[in-house]
Amino acid sequence: MSNIENSEKRNNNLNNNDNRNGRNKNPRNNRRNRNRRKNTKSFKPDHRPSDMRILTADGQLEKYPYQYTERDVVVINNMFNDKTIYNKLLEEIKLTGEEKDIWKLWHGDNHMIADDRRHGWKEKCPTFNMIIEKVKNYFDMDVKATRFNWYRNTDEWKPYHHDAAAIDKRKAKTQNFTVGISFGYTREAAFQHARRKTTISMPLVDGSVYTFGKQVNIDWMHGIPQIHPDKKSDEGRISIIAWGYNNQIK
Repeated sequence: MSNIENSEKRNNNLNNNDNRNGRNKNPRNNRRNRNRRKNTKSFKPDHRPSDMRILTADGQLEKYPYQYTERDVVVINNMFNDKTIYNKLLEEIKLTGEEKDIWKLWHGDNHMIADDRRHGWKEKCPTFNMIIEKVKNYFDMDVKATRFNWYRNTDEWKPYHHDAAAIDKRKAKTQNFTVGISFGYTREAAFQHARRKTTISMPLVDGSVYTFGKQVNIDWMHGIPQIHPDKKSDEGRISIIAWGYNNQIK
């Protein structure tokens, strides 16, 4: 090897050592390093709770297997596997009276609900009561109120809103938990952060269950977005809602 080659090799080794030891004095390289965008903003641990914690669970178990927190959203897809429930619910409620008395438009006339002020209809709907009883036992829930929502096609939807316990101090004392059970056509349940307007959505297939805790209802609004007219379907969806109380940790 020539003296020139040896000299170049020694210089390269010195430059590599300087780079590894942070002693590269080339100002152009230093500027390039300072301007390089970093993919990590902080290496400091953050122990604050998340804005929302999303879990899945086995609906075939007798009881919900985890400790529920106020920031939890739980999705269960295998609690109700009977694909005839949508039709059963409609058939049973139709036997309770005249259609004009059973249903009324709700929430800005955007979908239908069974009129809660019409006494006696729930006792005549065994499938409805079976659903409420099952989620009540699974989540150790004290049910305070229920609702039967019917979205007749994908034009019907639910605007973003808080459940009443987020703004009504009286209801907040007895309600910290919402359960929604979906039957029929798949629609998305969406959450919109009340302050930042960030949105999160999840498809609710036939027979699926989703729930959320106290702080989720305060920090987030929820709704069922309208499907774009280009993707319109005349298939309907029923949403059974239960509000009540269960044990939650912060």
